[in-house]
Formats: sequence, structure tokens, C-alpha cells
Amino acid sequence: MLNTISDLMARVKGREILDSSVYFMISCFGMLTSVFIISLIFDSIDRIDRLKIYYKFIFVVTSLMLVFFAGISLLKFLSKCKSKIALNIRLSLYLIKKHKVPLFVVSLLITAIAYMIFLNMAKTEAMMVERNISEIAKFKVKHVNAWRNQQINLANNGNLTINKKLNTVSIQKLNIENKDAGFNESVKGNSDAGKHNAYEFPFSYSNNREFLQAIRNNHIWMGPVRFIENEDGSRNRVLNMVAPVMKNGPRGRVAEIRSYYIDPDIALGPIVTAWPKTDKTAKAFLFSRNGEEITILNNSGDHDVIYPMDLSKTSRVQWLKKMSESPSGIFHEADDRGKLVIGYVEKIPDSDWSLMIKIDEREAYGHIQKTAWYILLLAFLVIVMTGLGMVFYMRHRHMQHKTERLRMELKQKALRQHYDYLSKYANDVIILMDGNGTMIEANDRSEKMFGKSRAEMIGQNIRCVFDLKDTSVFEEKWMELKLEKGLIFEAYGKHTNGSIFPVEISSRVIETDGRLFVQFIIRDISEKKKAEEMVWRHANYDQISGLPNRRMFTEKLFFETRKAQRSDASVALMFLDLDHFKDVNDTMGHGVGDCLLKEASDRLRVCVRETDTVARLGGDEFTVIVSDIDDFKDVERVAQCILDELSEPFTLEGQSVHISASIGITFFPQDAKDTHDLMKNADQAMYAAKSLGGNQYHYFTPSMQEAVQKRMHMINDLHVALENNQFETVFQPIIDLKTGDICRAEALIRWHHPVHGLINPASFVPLAEDTGLIQAFGDWVFLEAAKAASRWRKYVPDFQVSVNISPVQFKNEGIDTNVWFAHLKSLNLPPEAIVIEITEGLLLDIDEHTSNQLLALSDAGIEVALDDFGTGYSSLAYLKKLDIDYVKIDQMFVKNLTTSEEDRVLCEAMTVMAHKLDIAVIAEGVETLAQLRMLASFNCDYGQGYYISGPVNDEEFEELLAASRNPDGNAPGTMMGHVAKTMTKNPIGERIPDYPLNG
Repeated sequence: MLNTISDLMARVKGREILDSSVYFMISCFGMLTSVFIISLIFDSIDRIDRLKIYYKFIFVVTSLMLVFFAGISLLKFLSKCKSKIALNIRLSLYLIKKHKVPLFVVSLLITAIAYMIFLNMAKTEAMMVERNISEIAKFKVKHVNAWRNQQINLANNGNLTINKKLNTVSIQKLNIENKDAGFNESVKGNSDAGKHNAYEFPFSYSNNREFLQAIRNNHIWMGPVRFIENEDGSRNRVLNMVAPVMKNGPRGRVAEIRSYYIDPDIALGPIVTAWPKTDKTAKAFLFSRNGEEITILNNSGDHDVIYPMDLSKTSRVQWLKKMSESPSGIFHEADDRGKLVIGYVEKIPDSDWSLMIKIDEREAYGHIQKTAWYILLLAFLVIVMTGLGMVFYMRHRHMQHKTERLRMELKQKALRQHYDYLSKYANDVIILMDGNGTMIEANDRSEKMFGKSRAEMIGQNIRCVFDLKDTSVFEEKWMELKLEKGLIFEAYGKHTNGSIFPVEISSRVIETDGRLFVQFIIRDISEKKKAEEMVWRHANYDQISGLPNRRMFTEKLFFETRKAQRSDASVALMFLDLDHFKDVNDTMGHGVGDCLLKEASDRLRVCVRETDTVARLGGDEFTVIVSDIDDFKDVERVAQCILDELSEPFTLEGQSVHISASIGITFFPQDAKDTHDLMKNADQAMYAAKSLGGNQYHYFTPSMQEAVQKRMHMINDLHVALENNQFETVFQPIIDLKTGDICRAEALIRWHHPVHGLINPASFVPLAEDTGLIQAFGDWVFLEAAKAASRWRKYVPDFQVSVNISPVQFKNEGIDTNVWFAHLKSLNLPPEAIVIEITEGLLLDIDEHTSNQLLALSDAGIEVALDDFGTGYSSLAYLKKLDIDYVKIDQMFVKNLTTSEEDRVLCEAMTVMAHKLDIAVIAEGVETLAQLRMLASFNCDYGQGYYISGPVNDEEFEELLAASRNPDGNAPGTMMGHVAKTMTKNPIGERIPDYPLNG
């Protein structure tokens, strides 16, 4: 502001101050003119109503334009200042000029809305004023009529003598009496019909008109104001009232006329002068016209009394004559003073009088004028605020646009610098072209990628550096780029030497100064494609054999089955497993095994067509998909070819290796409706071929499916049995062949199925091993064996219970020995009370993990027995390495002990060998006394078999144990005799063959 003032002061001597003064004077003149016009508009609502509509808008528009131009002039005046404020004002003025039409339209719209609001309010208020004046006038007329009727009653009750003859009325001199009562009585008179045929009056003036009107209308007639003289010579102003008196009721003839006078000051003053509001210019009066004469009863002004109007004022008389001729109702006229008034005129019935009330329009519509000024002020403020808001908004937009333009200029400058930098140092090719693809600029990198110099490329179309075979794809991407304004896509570039290579193009559209440019950043992705190809092959192909892996095989099988379903064809699926591959892999090493798999894969490819698929699922498992089968014999020929090829010897590291294959074959859609069932069927058929000895193929049959379903039901029943405790532990005695006493027992498990009864352990133990339930079974049997050993040690202090351990229990995490030792500790039972039995099959596949577990159990005091000794191929070195405590001669050697010299020699040799290694010997399957005696002759330590006793429950076993310790003797013969008797009391009822783990 100080800068503005200083600038103004500096211009006093300059020429610019003249322009500023002119602008300031114009603005002041415009504002004053606007105020004057608006004051004229709102001076009278009646004036607005009587103007035509276009005149109204002329006033409004003129006023608005003057205000508008006054504001512009003021801004012009202020804009001459050279300061920061002046700069902002000049910017605002520029924006106002630029957007003057919308600003003017908004101002006009706001003014029109305000004007319409005012008109509506003004008309409503005017109607209310007119209604109030009408109600006041009608109220006063009603009271005058009521007063007149009251006067009739007073006249009828007056002390007057009435003659019965009508035609003559003699009126004597008048007296003014009872003035305070509000009326004057007439003096008695007589009528003489024979003398006169008319009314005679003793007055010096005639009132025939009042009498005639009263007789004609049969109503009281209120005559004009008169002056009468009293006896003392004084004069009084009275209002003459003439009332007819009817003969024979209201409908009879007039019997007589009563004429009386009232004092209007007392009678009509309160009625006429009363006004419900404190309006200063409001007046109410009675007036009558008799020819050219006007009589007025009006307020006296200061004393509110009725007085005759001064008839010397011609203008007032003329105005009253005009009003007397107008119909009753509201009027808007200029009165005798020349001022606009609003009033109401109403004729008093049965009289020469009319009632008029009036009030100046300025006073009546004064609050409307105030409302108009309020609305005008509000509209002006709204216009100003709206204008300021629009100006600020336009300034904000202007600054945004200016900032954006500056930012774009800086961005383009930075882009040019960045492009120059990238063009010089970037590793990618950068090409700039026009909207048609004509190259405008290219960096040095493009020469190396495409084999063309920059000079050769500039002016050529971009399509010349891409492979022509890729033209359709390129054109599609080019059109998409025009729509998306930015796109990343792949194409194939072309070198001048003819080589084709994949490229990735990052493209964008640049619009500047109304022109369209396209920028390509091109990168050679040959190495990337190779890496992706490698990743894809790793994800979909087996790395050893080079065949499709399980993932690609699954997709291929799904595709072939869907294709066969659409074409109503068949697909054959072969599932093959290499026989004896594990032996080769374990004995010769994994490297040789991988070579075997690769060569086997090559042989499989020879046996199928190019349209067929050979895949390796993992390990030694392969699949073959034979599609578009014309004859099922073709599948058989392929299977036989595979068997023949794989039966040929493989030469691996100079050694000849022989393997074979087991193949399962199934068909779609004959055997299955989906790929899952198809795979399952082929797997079942393969296992059927392997169970028959291998080196053959086997077709899937429904009986296989039944066997699988039966197996699944059995697995479910195993889970239920374990939860519902459907298993029972039985014990088979083991005797000391030297004493004949029961010194140990083998714990066996039995399953009492609620539906199928007793189930052979050979049926459910393998399932338990396959499903992982064997760990739970093993822990349960161990706990039951420990409980039994704890009970029976009261008979035999060093009694032992043997528990069969499955090789599967040693796999994965192995046996939880902490649980076992916790059981023993809770029973206060030493570890020596438990013997674990393992099979020779475990030693064939033993590893360090299994060996460590066995040694840990042995170190803890639990003894280890080797079951089925002599039937496997285990190394004898494990007998000492694993610290074996017992070997159990398999029953296949004991069975023919008395009839076969070879079995006798083998049993004796095994016994001698074990004793030499400090290992005790237990003979299984003893069923005759001769076998028992021969084993004893070999110095075999222990015997077990049905000759001694079959498996019994714990109660019966305890009876046997107690009987073997009876006081009659402890000789072996005694026990053997007792045992022989128990052969007929086998609680099982039949012989159940032993089975590893829990027989």
C-alpha cells in the first residue's frame, strides 16, 4: 500500500495522473448514477408495476452496467500504480477483460435473481398492505352502520307524538336537547290530510330530499351537516338524521317521519378517527356530494375531532369529486397534495356519505423499500464475492497454466539434454522418428545393432530395420502405440548381414508444438531369450534324460485327452518302471544310474512316433502317451518294443548291465474319464506287472480298481481301529531249551474288526507301513509289551518280551526313543526287559541313520535280535557291527529238520557260528518233540513254536507262566508235557503265520 501511495505521489507532476483521475471520476460517477437509478426504481412499488417489462430490465441492466464499468474504471485507476499490488491488479484486470462475458453473465444472473426475489416479496407485501387497508375500511363502515341502527332504536323510543294520518306532518320549532345523549329530538307535530298533500317544514332551508329518501327506502337516512340556532342565538353543527316510522309493522306504510339531529363530534368521532396502527400519514373521513357541493367530516389534525373541510381549496374539492365518482374499493392515486397515496373508499348505505381512508405510499411501503435496499446490498456483495472468487480462480488457473507451461519448457529442455546424453552414452539404440515412422535421429549404438550408419538410417522408415516376416505384428503394435501413447513390445531386428535377432522396444509418443513424434529405445534381448529358454526347459524338461518332466507331461496328457474327447478318439497311457534299477544305482553309484536313465530314455524315443510323448516322472518311472490310436494292437507293439529295447544289455563304464521294465497300460476314455483316474489306473497296472515278476506289460482291469478300493477302505478302517482301540496284544512263549522254563515271550498284534472279524496281520501291517501308521502301532505295541514284562517279572525276575520292529520305523525321523524310555521309566522297568527284533531285510538297506539308532538302543540296554536269520542276503559283518544279541533261525529250516540232512546241517552250523560270535540262538517254528530234542542236541538256546504254545492273551500267558513254576518240579520234561497238553487249547483256534513286526 505504501508503494502504491508513493507511486501516486510521484505521478502528480506526470501525465499519467490525469488518466488515473479520469478513471477515478468515471468510477465515482458510475456508482452514484447506479445508486440514483436504483433509488428511483425502489421509490414506489406502484411505479414498478406500471412500468412495462422491458423498461424494468432497462433500469436493471443500465444499473448493472454502470456498476460494472465503475468497477473497471476503479481498477484502471489503481492499475496505473507501479507496485506489486498494481501488478496483481493489472493481472486481475487482464483476466477480467479476457473473461468479461462470463463475468457479465454471472453478474446479470445474480442481479436478475435478486430482482425477481424482490418483486415477489414486494408484491406479497403490497397485497398485505391492501388487504389491511380494506379490512380497516370495512371495519369502520360496519361500525358506522351499527351506530346508525342504534340511532334508529333511540329515535323509536323517543318522547314523540305520532298521528295516525300520514299525508301531513306539522313540525313545530326545534329544540336541542339531550346533547350528551348523542342526538336531538324533533318537536311534536300533527298532520292534517285535508289541508295539505305534502310535507311542510318550518325551516328556512329545505330538507325535502332527506324526507323523500327516507320515505322511498323505508330506512333511516343520514343527511348532510347543518348548522342550527339555539334559543340563546348560538349555532351548533349537527348531522340531520331522518327516520321513517312504519304503520302496522315493518312492511306497512310510513306513519310519520321523525327528524332529529346528532352531534358528529361525539357520535362519529371515535368511529371514524380510530386507527389500529401508528401510521403518521393515515387519515379516515366521511364525505358526501350533493350536486357540485362536497361535504367532509374529517379529523381536525391535532385534536382528532370532526370538522368541515375547507372547501376553498379547489384541488381538494376536485379530487374528492373524482373519488366520489370512482367505484368502491382500493385506489392508488395522487391526492390533493400531489403525493401518491393508497386508500379505500366505501359508500355508507342509506346515506349521502362515503367513507375514505388513505395513507401515503411512502409510509405504507416503507419497509418494502428497506427490503429492496437490503436485497440490493446483498446482491452487490454476492456479485463482488462471486467476481472476486472467479478472479481468484482464474488467477489460480492462469498461474497453474503458466507454471505448467514453464514446467513443460523445462522438461523439454531437460529431455533434449537427457536425449543428447543418452544418445551419446546409452547402450541401447535410441531412434527418434515422425508420426509416419520416418527416422529423424539415431544414436551411435544403432550402427552396431543394425549394421547401418546414422546417415543411411536418417530419412528411411523404421520398418527397414525389422524382419519383414514380422511386419503384421509390427503394424499392429504401431497402431496400438498411437492409441496408448506408450507401449513396450517385442519384435525381431535385422542386421545388414542377414541375421535376425529378438529385440525389446520401449516406445512412446511425444507431442510438442502441435507435432507428433515417436521415440524407440531398442534393446537386443538375445541373451535374455536364451536365459528364458533355459528356465523354461528347466521347468518343463528333465535335466538327466532330456525328456519332458511331470509338469509338461500333465499338460500334454490333459491336451491329448481333450483332443481325443472332441474327435471321439482314444489315447493310451503307459506307466513303466525299470526293474532292478535300484540295485544298479546302489551298487555302481548314482553317476552310473544317471547314465543308465539317459540311455534308457534314448531307447524309449526309438519305440514311439514323433507325435507321441515320452516323459520321466522321477526316479526310474517313465510314461508314454500314445495318441490317435487306429488299432489297439499298435499299443501292444509299442509296449513289446520297449521291453525288447530295455532288455538289451547296457554298457556302462565298461560293464554290461541288464535291466528290464514293468509296464502298465490303460486307455482313455475306456478306462477313465479324466487324467487323474487315468494315471491311477496306469500305476495300478504297472504294479500288477511288477508283482508278476517284471519284464512284461499288463493292462488295467476293473479287478485292479476293486483291489485299490478295498485297500482304501482298509486304510480308513485302520485309522478308526487305532482310535477305537480295536487291537489286542497276544504273546507267544519262548522256552529255555536247557531248563524247559518259559523265560521270554514275543509280543504279537491282532485286529478284531467289528465287521470282518479277525484280520490277518499280513493284510494290514503292509498298509500301516505304507500310510505311516506303523509308528503309532510300534509305540502302542512297545507300551503293551513293557506293561506285560513289568507284570511277569514277579514270576521270572529276568523275564524279557520281544517286540518286532518294521524297517519303515527307522526311516525319516526314526523311532522316538525318548517316548520309549519314558514308558520304561514310568513302569520302573529296566531296558534289559525289552528285546527288539529286526529282519535281515533291514540290513540290506541299512544306512548310517538306521545304524546309529540301533546302536543307541543297544547302548541303552535294549537287546537286539535278528529275525528270519538265514533267509536274506545280509552281510555277516553286521552281526558284530550292530552288536546283535540274538539270531532267530527261520522256521523254513526248522520245519524239515528231522527229514532233511541239509536243513539239519544248516541249523547246526548257524548255531555253532552264532555261539562262536557270542550270540544266543532262538529256533522258530518248533512243532514236534523231535524237532525240539534235535535243537537241544545242537545246544540251541531257546525254542519257540506251536509245539510249545501258540500266541495267547496276557491272562492265559500268566497261567502258563505260573504253571511252569509249580512246586512239583522244574524239569524240562515237565514243562514239555504241560506244553503238549496246551496244543489242544490254542485260544486263536487256528495257526496264524508269523509276520515281521507283529506276526
